[in-house]
Amino acid sequence: MGSTTTQNDPLARISQYSFQVVTWTLCGFAVLFLASRVAIRLSTKGKLMMNDYFLLVSLPALYAGAALLQSSLDGLYAEKGHAGPPTIAPRLTAAIDLLWISIYFVKFCFLAQFKFHKPPYAYISDSLTRHYWIVMGICVAAGLFTFVQPIVLCHTIDSCRYFEGHSTVPWEIASNTLDIATDLLVISIPIALVQMANYTRINTIINASFKSLSVFSIAIASTRLALSYDRRTHRIRYSDIAFWLVVEAAVALIMAGISSYRTLVIDWVTEHRRGRTTKSAHPFQRSHEPWIKVGTRDQVGGSDLHRDRGSELSVLNRA
Repeated sequence: MGSTTTQNDPLARISQYSFQVVTWTLCGFAVLFLASRVAIRLSTKGKLMMNDYFLLVSLPALYAGAALLQSSLDGLYAEKGHAGPPTIAPRLTAAIDLLWISIYFVKFCFLAQFKFHKPPYAYISDSLTRHYWIVMGICVAAGLFTFVQPIVLCHTIDSCRYFEGHSTVPWEIASNTLDIATDLLVISIPIALVQMANYTRINTIINASFKSLSVFSIAIASTRLALSYDRRTHRIRYSDIAFWLVVEAAVALIMAGISSYRTLVIDWVTEHRRGRTTKSAHPFQRSHEPWIKVGTRDQVGGSDLHRDRGSELSVLNRA
């Protein structure tokens, strides 16, 4: 893993050794949980879904970013008063960009599971469909902004605002705010679907919990926003920025892997309930096949939404 020397930067909250241990431990867990997601997909569906491929791009981006940070740590932690050697500037810029790519591709993974361009999702609600495409547009714009930002701030060795006297606080606040806002928007879509579906209480809790795992990314991004600013120098501490970026990217992948366990939990709950259900139970009592309730009738676009449409909407459970 390279050098594990004692940190030199007295302003850094996280030691260089801790940086390396946490980074590679989380990267290892990211591989394990992503592998478990792939195994579940192949065992239940026989193939990977479109949203899984976003994670297969996110993981190499995480490792490439972490490796570049590893090679830059000595220079990053050697900075004193944020006036360190600029020779690490290209690697640090590339690392930050790769980590942002990893983070946003996980967001796109969560969005891609909902195919609002075709049935059944396109028939659920016009307002929800519009909301989905607006969220998609905002996430794309936010991703482009956060990708371009490091290049603008530090595009050459001779012109790198990370190590110069210029303040980068507004830029970092903007990118972190966009990160938090887009995670909230991503969560809003499955939560709206869960609210519209006729789930039992336990299935509502399961679906809402697994579909809201982005809250961990929100917590990490909020921590990064709060801890990376140094009140003594009124500047951003980039050793902390880099650390919390790699933590968020790794945890986002871990959460994406864990989200695939939802179908296993729902199937276990369903089988457990069936074991307690008498044979006289109504044949249409399907615990995890929802239908959308509109007024006193089940309707979509003015037509009856029968329970067989509910079975189509059960992709919400399996996505």
